[in-house]
Amino acid sequence: MLKCFFKLRSFISFFLIILLVAFLITVGTNISVSAKSSAASNKVDKVVFALITFNNIPDDYSFVEKAVNDVLRKKANVEIDLQLYGPSEYSQRVNLNLSSGAQMDLFLPDLGQFPYFVTKNAAYPLENLIKKYGQDLKKKLDEDFGPDWMKAVTMKGHVYAVPVNKAFAIPATWIYNADMLKETGISPDQVKSIEDLDKVFRAVKQKHPDVVPFGPINVNPSDTGLIWYLRCRYRIDFLTDSTGVGVLIGNSNKVVNLYETNEFKYGVKIMRDWYKKGYIQKDAATTTTGQPVLVSTGRGFSFMGGYSGKEIGKVFSAQWGKNIGSKRIAPPYTDYFDTRAVNQVVWMINKRSKVPEAAMKFLNILYTDKYILNTLLYGIEGTCYVKVDEHHVTFPKGKTAADVPYTAHLCSGVLGSESLQYQLGNVSWEDVLFRIKENKTTPRSPYFGFIFDPEKVRTEISTVNNVINRYLPALVCGSVDPDTTIPQFINALKRAGADKIIKEKQLQLNQWISENKKK
Repeated sequence: MLKCFFKLRSFISFFLIILLVAFLITVGTNISVSAKSSAASNKVDKVVFALITFNNIPDDYSFVEKAVNDVLRKKANVEIDLQLYGPSEYSQRVNLNLSSGAQMDLFLPDLGQFPYFVTKNAAYPLENLIKKYGQDLKKKLDEDFGPDWMKAVTMKGHVYAVPVNKAFAIPATWIYNADMLKETGISPDQVKSIEDLDKVFRAVKQKHPDVVPFGPINVNPSDTGLIWYLRCRYRIDFLTDSTGVGVLIGNSNKVVNLYETNEFKYGVKIMRDWYKKGYIQKDAATTTTGQPVLVSTGRGFSFMGGYSGKEIGKVFSAQWGKNIGSKRIAPPYTDYFDTRAVNQVVWMINKRSKVPEAAMKFLNILYTDKYILNTLLYGIEGTCYVKVDEHHVTFPKGKTAADVPYTAHLCSGVLGSESLQYQLGNVSWEDVLFRIKENKTTPRSPYFGFIFDPEKVRTEISTVNNVINRYLPALVCGSVDPDTTIPQFINALKRAGADKIIKEKQLQLNQWISENKKK
């Protein structure tokens, strides 16, 4: 009996040892798993962020990247590889990276080319990422614009981009030398539309015979702002395609060629009249010097473009050291939203990105974090800029944008939320808030949310663009007779496939209208 007891005790001891070993193995395994899980949760994902800049690119901007990453790592276990490119190379580098498979997680598509990057399957669908990692971003855009912003970046049932959160209401605005206008005795209040400018130009020409009264805002190709003026005045929806071949005027539901309309013919005839009277320089259609340069040097009087807010004149005054005024001149409407106004400047996540979640986390912070946004725009406080007040900054004493260690302030229109950006010079903060407010108060096009898929007519669009670049600059600068040139222009557009583009747009629009009536 005693022998059996000792055998039982030995068995129990052995069993307990087995249990202890098993326990230790389990605990060790759990500790190992926990350590691995903790390490995984602390893993920092790197996002390659391709940013266009219109300022000088310094040889070394790693100190800006480091300052941003120090915050991003703490907030979201994310860091960025900041890659700056100038406007002449940005598009080329983006397309090269997309085609080669090189890492580039966040990119800005060419202006107005959002639909193209969707159809070429280059964009990552974002709705789930926004729901999980981008709620702060969404809330900010909802507040500043309205929840319908997603309509402008949704194709084929998916959200493919995030629009830059800025002022989208861009009225046709006349920019002028206020001192020269004062000399004529004409008040800015007397200028309410394009028709009122003839008497102004005549008076300026009498006072300053060597000054060019009006000219193109952009060159290569030359653009006098006429098309933008017509868009605002007659509520023309370009249907997310910048060519002008296939537009809607008002709420007609009928897609037409802008260049065949009476509205276009009326506008170019005014330009022709100004040209013949000497209000526009003779080489306006081919010049390499835009009118803003002439105005900045006192050799020009005015130009026309699209600008948000009412104080753009103050911005130019600060830049040029002259008294510059601005006036909205497109009655009866200041502006309206079509879809392209919102999806013209957007951020996309590369379809091939291996860190789409991290990219969305960064976007979420970029749109809502004042420090991150302004560090990317202005660099390091004290070294690259100094604070003037809560909303305004300037360059350090003795420094300019050309010689500070870093600034990218000229890309403010393509980055983050405008309501969180510092302002340079004497830009009124009240005007910034006014511009943001206009996002909600400006009327939407009846076709807001329609996005044209150009895939079936991509060849025709390319050919049509070549025709437009050949004819349009001379027409909007008044250097050719519209009565003879417009018919030639229209015939060339038809040969290039304009009617096919219009037909395809009408088919897609009809389908969109039908689907939206059911909702």
